[in-house]
Amino acid sequence: MTTKTTANLPLRLRLRRAAGALVVALGLALPLAAPSPAIAESTPTPSPTQTPQHAGVQLSLLPEANGSYVSGSPLTATLTLRNDATAGLGAGTVHLELGRTALGDRRAVTAWLDGSADAPALAAIGDVRTTVLDAEGTSRTQVVVPAADIGALAPGVYPLRARFEAPASSTGAPAPTADTRSALIVAQGAPATVVTVVPITAAPAGDLLSAAELTALTAPAGALTAQLNGVAGTPAVLAIDPSIVAAIRVLGTSAPATATAWLARLETLPNERFTLQFGDADATAQAAAGLATPMTVDDFSPFLGPAGTPTPTPTPTPTSAGDSSTPPPADAAADAVARARADILWPRGELTAAQVATMSHYGADGAGTVPILPSTSFTAGAKDAAVASRGTVDGTTVLVADDAVSRALSAAAGEPDATARGGALLTANAMLWFDAPGSTVLAGLSRADSRSEQGLTNAVSAFSGGQDGRLDRVLSSTPVELTVATESAEDRAAAVLALNQDADRLAQFATILERPADLTVRERISIMRLLGVGVHTKPADFADALRAHRTATQKTMDAVGIQPSNPILISPKVDVPVWVRNELPYPVHVRLNVVASDARIEVPAATDVQAQPSSTIRVRLPLESHVANADVSLTMSLTSPTGVAIGPQRTTRLTIRAEWETIGLIVFGSLGLLLICAGIFRTIRRRRKAADEKHAADGMDEPAREETHE
Repeated sequence: MTTKTTANLPLRLRLRRAAGALVVALGLALPLAAPSPAIAESTPTPSPTQTPQHAGVQLSLLPEANGSYVSGSPLTATLTLRNDATAGLGAGTVHLELGRTALGDRRAVTAWLDGSADAPALAAIGDVRTTVLDAEGTSRTQVVVPAADIGALAPGVYPLRARFEAPASSTGAPAPTADTRSALIVAQGAPATVVTVVPITAAPAGDLLSAAELTALTAPAGALTAQLNGVAGTPAVLAIDPSIVAAIRVLGTSAPATATAWLARLETLPNERFTLQFGDADATAQAAAGLATPMTVDDFSPFLGPAGTPTPTPTPTPTSAGDSSTPPPADAAADAVARARADILWPRGELTAAQVATMSHYGADGAGTVPILPSTSFTAGAKDAAVASRGTVDGTTVLVADDAVSRALSAAAGEPDATARGGALLTANAMLWFDAPGSTVLAGLSRADSRSEQGLTNAVSAFSGGQDGRLDRVLSSTPVELTVATESAEDRAAAVLALNQDADRLAQFATILERPADLTVRERISIMRLLGVGVHTKPADFADALRAHRTATQKTMDAVGIQPSNPILISPKVDVPVWVRNELPYPVHVRLNVVASDARIEVPAATDVQAQPSSTIRVRLPLESHVANADVSLTMSLTSPTGVAIGPQRTTRLTIRAEWETIGLIVFGSLGLLLICAGIFRTIRRRRKAADEKHAADGMDEPAREETHE
């Protein structure tokens, strides 16, 4: 490794640096065969960044071992230079610089890595000469900085930077430059180990994943397949959305073969697991709304496949000696997950201490549960500070996920590019430095329906220390007393109350169906998905989604109604036409109730109506009028068989002109009589005319006969 030299450097040191420079130069001269994406792409958490000053030039510097460094040893790092421009990049120099004052806390580390903080005092530790790089080419090599150039470093996280400079172009164009930030992490004792919780979720277009969606998700290259591939062989703790399991089972024999195989594989993995709420619904919102028990889905009849019952999956065999959980019984619900513990919740972190206490009883039949909450929910986690992984809030046990570490590992899990993934892992390592040496840290990956298979494996395994990922390790640690620092999300609490009111109204409306669950179960699932932890995370987005959901619910309840007519009746006995529309995809059974404004009008008070799906049926109401002339109103309404009002009342106005029928009969009778008389008259005339003509003919023939006789 070469460094900026001075005349008074010892000869041996200068020779050693010159030898290092030769190794680096040879390495940089070997471009990689295939270009890789730049480190700046898709890194939602702070990571070693490059801020290119010239379009097309990307630089990254990743120390080995995710940035871990032992003081007094050489520094080995991977230096990557990428030229995205359409023109070649000339030879240049990469300057390596190190800050010798450790960054003070996690926020200082974050600000350094994401480029939002000014650079502290940095000392040069070496220069690397680069070679010509073709257009869209990449070079990657290991560089080694001698220990003497690094110097002695006390435990801490130190800023590290690399800057690329190239000679100015002969055309006068600005010289290409690029900059990247990284860090060195000097341990202060035994490293902390991480238990990582991985959510397994998938958002459907409708209520449950369809066969087509499952086919795509569980295909060899599908997102759910990648999730299982990523956690297989790792100590990940799985947090499974039971709606995925239910979607596969209720399809029965129609379930894709890849989906049933995926479910069988999930249930045979040895990883510890627990179930999220159905649809990953947020328990915090429900506790804020004052619900004593959480929402559940316990009826899957509207979704059952051709077999009529959920399709069983192979019973997994526990492979961990310490796993005391058992597979679900044969008659378990369609969403049951084999060997899943039911004593863990993983809600949103905006809550109060009272809501923590409420959620602690959200287990089956009021059994105790332990919520996983982010460290930012507590005063101890201010400014991204590290918090013990187990705590108590007013006597209620909670598990605490280190938010800073979780963000970094989430970024690594979703990153397909090795360089960017390495930057995210380095960030996680830097955050872990601030946890107590040798402690067990809990990390929860962000909700994501798709992740990089290799990224997920790396994120879970990088800091596990080779230990298993069981939550019992965290639950058995010494708790600390915590104080909640957040406030409840009032918009979500109010939404739960409003949504439950809508659901109650819909349940009454659904009594018009042969199977009310066709509406009520779907509504419950839709509500729980609306409250999902990983969706509509911004208040404005949630408000829009809530408004759309409530509008859709009201549209459903307006789908059945009356379409009256206003006829003129010319008979005292007639059928009045009334149309009942049904825009639902299910047949409905309603009762048409009619009240006339005039007691002299007789009409059936109630008529049962069966309306087929997506149709309008004509109902004939037999009406008898005991008045010749009148303007009458019929007030009509629909009710369910149980008496629940369906839709608004409608009024139809009838104009009765019963004497018109008599007048019409007289007129038409007279016309008929005239026509008959005219016909008779014409017939008689025709016959008389024929007789006269015959008589005249006979008169002419008589003289002729007389002449002949003579």
